[in-house]
Amino acid sequence: MGRVEEKKQQKKKALMNSAYDLFTTVGFHKTTIMAIALRAGVAKGTFYLWFKDKEDIRNALIIEKSSELLTAALAELEHAPQKTDPLDKLIYIVDYVITCLSRDIALLRFIAKNLSWGLFTRSNLYQPADENSAPLSFRDFIRQLLEEDNVQPTREMELAIFTTIELVGSTCYSVILNGEPVTLSEYKPYLFRCIRRLFDPE
Repeated sequence: MGRVEEKKQQKKKALMNSAYDLFTTVGFHKTTIMAIALRAGVAKGTFYLWFKDKEDIRNALIIEKSSELLTAALAELEHAPQKTDPLDKLIYIVDYVITCLSRDIALLRFIAKNLSWGLFTRSNLYQPADENSAPLSFRDFIRQLLEEDNVQPTREMELAIFTTIELVGSTCYSVILNGEPVTLSEYKPYLFRCIRRLFDPE
């Protein structure tokens, strides 16, 4: 990467850091593009070199933060060799992500409120260790994980993946933030049983 390109990337990163700080403190609706640019130390016009509007940078942040969580979860999974069953691996990853979100309420509020199925299907949320390989979406990652157990992709699997994402995002938000209807430690076993049934109804 040349020096000019490196500076461009630094400005983009500064904008994203600035936007995340403002979105999680001031709030998305009260944050202006000018405020993001000022906090990042760049001209307002620089914002539009990278992003169309506030929604665009918000989506980029959701993808980035989700990717960081998933990458960390996968790294932890490497240290859990006893997890050989695909569904055990999936639940391990879900458990790791939920635990991280329970420790970072600002991140929980930001991600859980803004996740959408469209972002998961269109965006690259996991970068394989092999830099020459194409990135995977979270949906495709789960599909590959389940196919390790010779599970053939079907319409039912697609619906199960969709339901898992929606279930984890919506229910854990209420449980972690409000402790309702039960505590997180009480809820996790029930959630994990539900996920198993989605992929293995028998």
